[in-house]
Parts: sequence; structure tokens; C-alpha cells
Amino acid sequence: MRAAEPYIGADRAGLFSRWADEPVIALAVSGGADSLALMLAAHHWRQSLDAGPRLVVLSVDHGLRAEAAAEVAAVGAAASRLGLDFRALRGTGPAPESDIEAAARSLRYGLLFAAARAEGAAVLMTAHHADDQAETLLLRMARGSGVYGLSAMATESRREGIRIARPLLGLRRSALAAIVAEAGLEPVLDPHNEDDRFARARIRALMAALAREGLDTPTLVATATRFRRAASALDDYADRLLDAARVDVTGAVRLEAARLAAEPEETRLRVLARILRAVGGATYGPRLDSLSDLAAAMTGGAGTVPARTLAGVTVERRKGELRFQREAGRDGLPEIAVSGAFDGVWDGRFSVRVTSDGVPLRLAALGEAGRRSVGACLVDGLPRAIEACPALYRGDTLIAAPVLGMDADPAQRIRAEMRSIVPLRLLDRTRIDDL
Repeated sequence: MRAAEPYIGADRAGLFSRWADEPVIALAVSGGADSLALMLAAHHWRQSLDAGPRLVVLSVDHGLRAEAAAEVAAVGAAASRLGLDFRALRGTGPAPESDIEAAARSLRYGLLFAAARAEGAAVLMTAHHADDQAETLLLRMARGSGVYGLSAMATESRREGIRIARPLLGLRRSALAAIVAEAGLEPVLDPHNEDDRFARARIRALMAALAREGLDTPTLVATATRFRRAASALDDYADRLLDAARVDVTGAVRLEAARLAAEPEETRLRVLARILRAVGGATYGPRLDSLSDLAAAMTGGAGTVPARTLAGVTVERRKGELRFQREAGRDGLPEIAVSGAFDGVWDGRFSVRVTSDGVPLRLAALGEAGRRSVGACLVDGLPRAIEACPALYRGDTLIAAPVLGMDADPAQRIRAEMRSIVPLRLLDRTRIDDL
């Protein structure tokens, strides 16, 4: 492999400068030309600094293709020649039988996030580029997405506590391929990219014809960028309405129905999407058609509207206000075995820290029985939201529910801190589908 320096100039190296103060940066590298270019460019940038982040290369074998293990090994070899730390990640479990693209993406990001955290990295860099932007816009137009779905990918977004950085968004696929060729690397050719069973492959095959009609990548990227500006303006209006919402310690949200009904439809939809995502602890909000149905039901007419459930949240209109509570659902809420210590997020809604002397404990939802024993201390609390709060158990014995004021007995040498992060999540402007 030839030296990296000749193929990348200071202008491209400057794409990484906003992350220069990070202690560790994880790079998602599949072995394709795009991600190899990311690895090479990031390495060149790091070499230009007297001091800067430690780079660690992460590569995922989804377990969907026999040759994937060898491809991951090749990425590791290339990273080693550059002197970069490398971690190979392997998916386990049965292969998905439907919606393979979505399943693979979910698995990939789950493994990448976990590995990034293990390496101490708060930033995961991906190789998304301008042509990805254009293809994504077309895919979402075909799906009937609204303003947020059609918005351009951001240079940085956040998911599951990890900042996803996309420094190459201003570059074309051809430029990235040239970087890799100049370095003397042989990229992986993923057969999925040419397989017309996959929507992105079908769209990619149409790009040349669309460009002849004026729908080239720069035009599509400019359109997506305008959608992002419009989405940002809508979020400004949504913020003002969410400022008037009431959020209690259980993560339940109340909002005056008349306030929401007085807003334009797009603002109503955005407010509901952000509330549902925050209260439900989900990464994304619901699909647009479901959201529109809910908005129509909850803002039309007068009086009480019976409860509906969407995106893991029960929504009802009573006494002039909309009430949003986490719904346990058929599969229940998460249960986590704790032995010694736990420091993390439970159900996407609560920050939890537990320390003990090592006795086996269980972090789980309070439930109906727990609500009946401790819920009375919360004035005007909503029952489902109380039941969906985290609590600490020893076996089947409830020993702490700090959200509701029930602390562990000091004699048990157990310390438990729990607080809702729903108010913080309401401020999150991440679009409904950002990956």
C-alpha cells in the first residue's frame, strides 16, 4: 500500500477539524470504497496534528454473506498497516428473512455503538457522502415521507448517546473511489449494491437517467438541504409549544389540547412526534400516516377522547389536556440483571445508577403492585406512567423506587439514583428517520 499523503489535500483534511478535541473517534469501515476513503482521510488528518484523537477502526460482519469474514479481516490488515487500532465485530443470531436492509442496519449500528462505548469513543464516524444524500431523498420520496424524512442528513446527529459524525457529506462517490485507488487499496464490492431486490440498488441504477432530466446529485442534495432548513423552522415553532408542556418525574407529559389544535398541521405533527419519541423511549417517532391519524383524533371536536396507543405511548384527551404515558405493551418493559453496579439508560427514558455490595438485583418496571404500594405519594400522577417507572428488586421484593421517593434501606448497602430524561429528549430535534 502506498503512502496516504498524495491523494488528499488540506481542504479535505479540514473536514475533520470540528472533532479535533475528541479523545477517541471510532470509524465505521466496511471495506467498501466509501468507508476505506474515510479511514484513509481520517488517518491523514490525524497525522497532520501534533496531538489529537486516537482513531479506532470498527468493522462488522453481519453474518449474511460467507465472504464477509474475509472482508473484515482485510479491513483489519489495512488498518494495521496505517497503525490504527482495529476491532472486528460479529453479528449473532438467525439471519433476517424479510426487510434485510433494515435488519442489517439495526444490527450494524447496535454493534458499532457498543464497541464505540467500550473504546471510550463518544463519536462514531460514517462514510455517508453526497450521493447517499441524493439516493436517500429519492427513497423517502417514494415512501411518502414528510418534511423531516426528506431533510438532508446532518453532519452530526445523536443516537443512543453516541454522536454520529458524517465528515464526507460534501464529497461525491467518485472522489472517494479515487482516494482509495490512489492509495493502492482494493475495495470490497458488496453484491447487495447491485441486487435489485433492494430499494437503494434500484434507485442507484436510475441515477444516470434522472441526472439527464436535471435530477442530478447536486440538485437533489440542494433540495434535501432546503427541506432541512424548513424542518429547522418548524422545530422552532415546536419548541415554543413544548415549552408549555408539563412533564412530571415519571416522564408523563401533559399539553393543553387547545394549544396544539391552534397550530398549523405540520407543527402539530412535529410536536406529537417529539413527545411520542421522548415518552416512549424510542429512537424514532412513528410513521407519518399513523401520526396524522392521531393528530386528527386528538385535536378534533370537543370533550374526552378515548385512549389510543402509538409508538409505545398511550395518548388520551381529558379535561382539556392531552396526556401521554408510557405503555408497557405485550412484551413488557426492559429487565436488567444488576450485580455490583449499573450506570446507564433504562428504556430510553431514565438515567439510572446503581451500586451495591454485589448481591444480585433486578432493574425492572415498577408495575401495578408497586404503584399501589408507593404511587400514592405522587400528587396527580398518571397510573400507567407510574407503573412504567424503573424500580430495583431483590428477587421479587421491591427495595427501591427513587423516582417516586422510595430509597433503598441504607443498611442494605445499596445506592440507587434514577431520574427521568424525558424533558431532555423533548428538546431533541433529531428527525424521525436520521440514518
